[in-house]
Amino acid sequence: MERRIEIDQNYKKVLPIVQILYVLSGLVISVLGIVHHSAYEAIQGAATLLLLPGLYLVRRLFRWDGGWQLETYIYLFTYLGWSLGGAAQFYGRIPYFDKVVHCLSGVFVATLALAFYRMLERGHSRQGENPATACFFVFFASMAVAGMFELCEYALAPIMGRDLQHVLDTGVSDTMGDMFVCLIGTLVVVGLMIRSYRGKPVSIIDAAEVFAQQNTVPSSTARR
Repeated sequence: MERRIEIDQNYKKVLPIVQILYVLSGLVISVLGIVHHSAYEAIQGAATLLLLPGLYLVRRLFRWDGGWQLETYIYLFTYLGWSLGGAAQFYGRIPYFDKVVHCLSGVFVATLALAFYRMLERGHSRQGENPATACFFVFFASMAVAGMFELCEYALAPIMGRDLQHVLDTGVSDTMGDMFVCLIGTLVVVGLMIRSYRGKPVSIIDAAEVFAQQNTVPSSTARR
């Protein structure tokens, strides 16, 4: 675990660079939206900047420490899914871009689910943990989020005046395709969890484990 925490601390140096690039990207998208008279891009580009104060408030509210590698992943995924996919409208401009992001969402959400599962298991050693229970929790949590996302798209479509689920031209195929590729991403993480339980290092699983470890025990203990 000491080696994993050391790697996580290295990400603390990388994170500010990622944050700066993320902010610059949001500003560029917003300015281009203004130049091209696209209120949607201008507002969405500016809205992506809310991630910074949002994550800061979450850390302060729950007194979370460490987890810099996991937070870096949050910025990278949000950049793909929100900044590029939503604000820059890559979902509509680049074929299958949405399917790639939905697949990665399965990986991303499943990783977060693993971190929260390990936090919920406070006081229990990993040796005493049931791997099957952990895998089932991660799988169903990730797929539940995928379902909630589709419900949100359905609810927001009339508000935004956009056919977010492409119902008019694909019926339910787009929604089912999104769910399917998310399933694939989720299964990838479950497979990596099994590999990790067998004692083999997996970077993305280690990121979730370190976050949970640093927020399960007192910070002073986690840094020893």
